[in-house]
Amino acid sequence: MSPQWPRKQHRLRAGASAPIAVVLLFMLSGLSAPPEVGAAAEHRTSVRLLTVGAALTGGMLADLVADFEEESGHRVTVTAGGEDLFDQARAGEADIVMAHLGFTELHDFVSRGRGRWPSTVLSNTVAFIIPPSDSAGVREVDDPVEAFQLIAEHRSPLIVNDLGETRYITDTLWNETGRPDKGDWFLDLGLSAAAAVREAERRGGYTLWGLHPFLMLKQQQPLDLEPVVFNDSLLQRIIASVVVSRPPGKVNEPGARALQQYLVDPATQGDIRSFRLPGIDQPVFWPAGNQNDN
Repeated sequence: MSPQWPRKQHRLRAGASAPIAVVLLFMLSGLSAPPEVGAAAEHRTSVRLLTVGAALTGGMLADLVADFEEESGHRVTVTAGGEDLFDQARAGEADIVMAHLGFTELHDFVSRGRGRWPSTVLSNTVAFIIPPSDSAGVREVDDPVEAFQLIAEHRSPLIVNDLGETRYITDTLWNETGRPDKGDWFLDLGLSAAAAVREAERRGGYTLWGLHPFLMLKQQQPLDLEPVVFNDSLLQRIIASVVVSRPPGKVNEPGARALQQYLVDPATQGDIRSFRLPGIDQPVFWPAGNQNDN
């Protein structure tokens, strides 16, 4: 069961139920609604959200979507996309896409006129993945630089996760801590993602990885490791929403815009900040709506 938080006051948007009212009028008069009316109503009230998996951590986005549906009258289908996220959007399979702001595919999609300007929504996080012994004492500190320094000082095994994002963070932390001698504790073995995590477990050591993929991996197989989350922008990565504008006639742009506006509403942004996962006494998402032109 995903964590719950108090719902905000519902703010039904004017006009959201108009297509449904048209269909009801025909039903009450004993007439059948013309097919084009029913199809138009369905198109205007159904919103297809295609998102990177990181936004789905812990069921938070599903809860927000349910609240939006209740307030607006729109129905939302949420689909997790893979590497072909924007190919799916180009094929008219989504009305709005949520993806990390740095994706080249997002830039190309918008710059070629397929979608509107991105609206930043939230940041997800990379976590320190630590062994139960935690010989370096990472669990006891509240700063990622201090955590990295402790790992270096104790010469505890650190498995470099050779993904672009986590490699960049690791190199930044190494530089910030004064470029400590790597010796035999800093293990750059060319491993990435789940392979780096499994090697960290085998050695009783540490690594870094996205919180979402780590939790998904832990659901699939037992891991004697746990995530430690730090509230630091170095470990956070912004996820933005893009309203799809093409192909014409195949996308519900008004519905997508309504959902996008809901996601960056201050009340929703507060809900994002308040969300917690069991066992992690830190936000796992951070609001990013303030990065937009408000």
